[in-house]
Amino acid sequence: MTEPYLKLEGEWHEIRQNNYQGVLSALGVNFMIRKMLAIKSSRLITFANNNMVVSSLSIHKENVIPLDGEEFESENFGKGSKSRAEIGQDGSVKVTTNLPNGKTVVSVREIDEDDRLVLTLTVGDVKGTRTYQRA
Repeated sequence: MTEPYLKLEGEWHEIRQNNYQGVLSALGVNFMIRKMLAIKSSRLITFANNNMVVSSLSIHKENVIPLDGEEFESENFGKGSKSRAEIGQDGSVKVTTNLPNGKTVVSVREIDEDDRLVLTLTVGDVKGTRTYQRA
């Protein structure tokens, strides 16, 4: 039987953002960097060796997310950031990152009813989404 999270695999192009700037602001990201990060992007998600590999095609950056439940250091949020990934029964992948400044970021990647990839980011009570369609 195929693992349900494998439906996340593929190339995705961003079509919409909702309050992504708010999430970045809650993280303390400065204005100029927030504007740069808000540019619509494309992602390639692959799976290898019990890892989910998320590659940003627009800035040529790769993020490896171990799917074994073990804690790992997240490069996205800087030194000292500790993350843990969980796979939901529905195939979603939830990553919880504890930052050195005491804040926690929860990011969930899942496929919606229209076969779009939805990335939901939550920092405290601030929530934002980025929605992607298959290439």
